[in-house]
Amino acid sequence: PNVLLDIGERLQVEAWGADRQARVQYRGATWTVELDPAQPAEAARPGAFVISRVVGNRLIVRSAA
Repeated sequence: PNVLLDIGERLQVEAWGADRQARVQYRGATWTVELDPAQPAEAARPGAFVISRVVGNRLIVRSAA
């Protein structure tokens, strides 16, 4: 249930991998983030992102712009 509190939160991604994933610091820990499949590949660039859902230990994000 605590994961639902993460949805809508913003985080900063410094660099993306070719697999549309990145590692970020969030809530005092390192998380794997994945670009939401609905987002175009061009969205995988450094910047601000919003958590759209949580799948296991991955944060699925979309561009905050």
